[in-house]
Amino acid sequence: MCVKSIVITGGARGIGHALVQHFSKNWQVFVMDIDEKALADLRQNVEENVHLFTGDLANEEDLTQFVDFVLTQSEKIDAFIHDAAIDRKGLLSGASANDLLEVLKVNVVAGYALMAAFQNHFTQDSAAIFLSSTRNHQSMPDNETYVTSKGAILSMVHALANSLAGKVRVNAISPGWIETRDWQVPKEAVVLSREDHAQQLVRRVGVPADIVAMAEFLLDTQKAGFITGQEMIVDGGMSKQMIYHEEFGWTYHE
Repeated sequence: MCVKSIVITGGARGIGHALVQHFSKNWQVFVMDIDEKALADLRQNVEENVHLFTGDLANEEDLTQFVDFVLTQSEKIDAFIHDAAIDRKGLLSGASANDLLEVLKVNVVAGYALMAAFQNHFTQDSAAIFLSSTRNHQSMPDNETYVTSKGAILSMVHALANSLAGKVRVNAISPGWIETRDWQVPKEAVVLSREDHAQQLVRRVGVPADIVAMAEFLLDTQKAGFITGQEMIVDGGMSKQMIYHEEFGWTYHE
């Protein structure tokens, strides 16, 4: 039986770590991340068929070397997940235009570059997933660099779905609040309150397994073969609430 190959960016920590851990059970996984310490930690939690590459997704030479690293070990790519992301905040923190460009390089451009490099190595049943965020629809102050990149992902996803029609299905997953404390390096001491959970329509904060389940579904040709160019929001219903002062327990504080 031929083992499937999947490429995952930003796989050392958080949701990416959980994705690598899951798919390493049955897939050959290629991971690119800049965090050497987190990659070393990841190695302790995954199968031997995980191939780790340390590199900067904003660096064109590193991307080229990663593509060579992958293709020397697997001629075909069955799946691609672009999870890597950075944040440089926004106007109120003095984020510059260059900060925005750096965020776009990692969060958007690197994903495009890798899709372009692998386009002739995808199989007829291949699928790609880009991790966006519910912040592509909603914002808080001082969040311009990250939000802009996550919005750009949605447009790129449906464009790629058209360009690769009949060859690769391309979709986006937009997570809401996903608590990743157990997948960070070092581990984070995060204590969630009753209110943190209760404000969600499903009455709990999300966990990486919620995103892993959606990713597994979207990569399955039998189950999701009719889905491409779409955004799947996984946020416990949080973004579908109408929030006004003194309604349903919500209170505005300046």
